[in-house]
Amino acid sequence: MNSESELFEEVVGVSPEIVDKVLDKAIEKIYKEVSRVIEIEEKVRKAVESRRDVFKIRHMDSYIDLCYYAIDSSFTAPAIELTSGYLSIAVTSYISYGKTCGRNDVDSKAYIDFSFVEDLANLYAKYYERKTALELLKAKNRGEINFDVLLFDGEVIPRILPSWRTKENKKSKLYRTIVELTEDIMGLADKTDTAIVGVLKRSYSRDIVNILGFKELKMSDRAVLSLVLKPGEYIVFGSYVDLREELLKLKNRGEVDEEWLKARMPWYEGIIQSMAGHTVKLAFYRAEKTVYPTATKIEYITSNSLDEDTLISSIMKISIGTGIPTPIDYVDALSEIPDNLKHTIYQKILAELAKKLTSNIDKATLFLSLMNPEKIRIIGYR
Repeated sequence: MNSESELFEEVVGVSPEIVDKVLDKAIEKIYKEVSRVIEIEEKVRKAVESRRDVFKIRHMDSYIDLCYYAIDSSFTAPAIELTSGYLSIAVTSYISYGKTCGRNDVDSKAYIDFSFVEDLANLYAKYYERKTALELLKAKNRGEINFDVLLFDGEVIPRILPSWRTKENKKSKLYRTIVELTEDIMGLADKTDTAIVGVLKRSYSRDIVNILGFKELKMSDRAVLSLVLKPGEYIVFGSYVDLREELLKLKNRGEVDEEWLKARMPWYEGIIQSMAGHTVKLAFYRAEKTVYPTATKIEYITSNSLDEDTLISSIMKISIGTGIPTPIDYVDALSEIPDNLKHTIYQKILAELAKKLTSNIDKATLFLSLMNPEKIRIIGYR
């Protein structure tokens, strides 16, 4: 029995003794890894500095005031499970932010979709998010609005495995549509001289630590670099193509966990296939004056008017407090799905279906009943 399984198999009750025992194990596990990372902090930094061909540590200095449009989407997770299928609600929001914006612009829209056989709420949210981004770029192209940077709360390039591209089910088709919309976004951003930045809040990748030769570390790139980077510093890792080549070199030399790499490479292939020839780079930065001393991961495409250093430094300048760009914090709060919205939508659907099935109202109620009535709060009931 390994330590991973012991941690969970011993949780057989909620008595204080059991909780304390398992908590001690978790604390010890974290302590050992944190101690290991702290011990080799300087060694990791020197490894980064020795690979200037791939990694570059720089300091924020060339920032300027820019106009940002930030976009985010949220969705019912999971979708509302009804007897007849999955009801999805997605909210897509955007805001403008910055002293140089010609006007204050904010909008939020809710979208409703229904699937009989599977929960596609997350993909619907991504689809509407990309549609919104494309509309903003079209408005800029028409001269109706003007901004320098398009900010996504999440990745710029969709994470789609190559194997998903050839399937003909609804999920795969929706994935391909999202990729096509992203290609249109990148093309129009290039045409309108707009930089694109995706803020990757939830990042557990270990690509960088493996490339640097620290495959024994279990913590993510973000965790390790939060320790290595000083406030006001950022590190550029080159493009996804560069990183894929670095990982392949490790494979040829046997310097990486083969199983991990085998699982990781298809994701890189999928990302590169979705870039449509554009150069998409990765960077981590540690902003100044933050609540927590953590690094933030971004992927980005520069514009003709904004070089790499100016773009990242300017993003860092507006990342006070949480360490995340302020407009991303704002739009994230704006895109939340309130309970009263879920309740209103559910009641509206129920009323309209009952109207159409006048002689079978009881059956309308049957098909719109919750799959699990105990989760009635999911549709806004208290």
